[in-house]
Amino acid sequence: MNFRNSLAAKFLLALFSIVILVIVLSIADRLYGRYFINNTKELIYPPCSKAHHKSSEFDITVKINSLGFRDDEYPLVKKKKYRIAVIGDSFTFGWGVNLEDGWVKILEKELNASGLDIEILNLGKGGASPADYTQTAKKTIPLLKPDLVVIAVLQANDLHQLIHAYDSVPVPKIEQPKKSFLTEKTNSLLNRIFPHFMKLIAVRNISIGEQWKREAPALLQSFLPEQKKRFDALDEKVKSDFLSGSLNPWLIHQAVYYPDYFVQPLDTSDIDVAVGISAMADFLEKIKQISAANHADVITLSVPNLPYSSKEGINDLKKYGFNIPDSIYGNPLADITTGLASAEAEIEYYSVSENFRKNNNDSNLYYKFDGHFTQTGNYKFAVSLKEFFLKKFR
Repeated sequence: MNFRNSLAAKFLLALFSIVILVIVLSIADRLYGRYFINNTKELIYPPCSKAHHKSSEFDITVKINSLGFRDDEYPLVKKKKYRIAVIGDSFTFGWGVNLEDGWVKILEKELNASGLDIEILNLGKGGASPADYTQTAKKTIPLLKPDLVVIAVLQANDLHQLIHAYDSVPVPKIEQPKKSFLTEKTNSLLNRIFPHFMKLIAVRNISIGEQWKREAPALLQSFLPEQKKRFDALDEKVKSDFLSGSLNPWLIHQAVYYPDYFVQPLDTSDIDVAVGISAMADFLEKIKQISAANHADVITLSVPNLPYSSKEGINDLKKYGFNIPDSIYGNPLADITTGLASAEAEIEYYSVSENFRKNNNDSNLYYKFDGHFTQTGNYKFAVSLKEFFLKKFR
């Protein structure tokens, strides 16, 4: 039998071809990474990464651009006459909605439709605090050179983080879903050979409900005796939803440790609140200095949080264990505290909370089990902001 036509020869030829193809693709991957993806600019998230977020309330795919934030692709030099950079937390990021349905992109579309030549960059980061906002500002403002920096402060939440920044709350150990040995090794090998191409095709499939279901028992086990007692006193349906992954377990975690979570930040006579306001002012001042050094103006913007804008939301939060009086709805102190921090830092401050609350049916502004803006809530907030930005840039 002719060796050239033998099975062994065909196998060796195929193997050689595969090796050559892998080498060529590996070289192409490195060239792509060097000339098309600037890996030194991971501003917030890994560049070009993707994640599929699914819960009982939403089903979306999150895409991170090549600069490392959740938005369309932008060159470092602005394409429009004006560039705004919005720094904030998950409400700014657009948790639970598609990119185009988040308030940042809706506002951009509305302003351009009204005749402005403007681009708004979404620098939101899930779970971020004022300290994180400062770090984001340090990394992004000198690079992106915005004309205006907007610090989107979530009512009471950001202040509460500063008030309790040094509390020693037990950190639960949460088990991550296990991958098979073969899958793990295959992914590891492919990521080594094609690190940049893998970023383009890889999608982290995150089932929020399944994630909540894993987190709930870990949180429950970490509760101290007092917190466990508060949990045991909750409605049986709430406890069942907590353990089954139907309810954001971190809402319960907040409630059992801080039942006055939404009330305390409104008490300006509380020394801890006063210290928190000054701490926020310090972070705002740092962002102002970074902005000024890069010839950008800066403002703080209040983002309406659920209990101050939704009577229906107050009733839900009470079921989850929060101590919330009905008078909290529309309480101006939710904005005043941020205004005090802004005044201390000598930064312009703006709020549309009253209009947002009065002009909308509050039944569909926030996700019931998640607490973030729905698509409707994002739209209503963006529209409420429109006139302010039109006046600022005209």
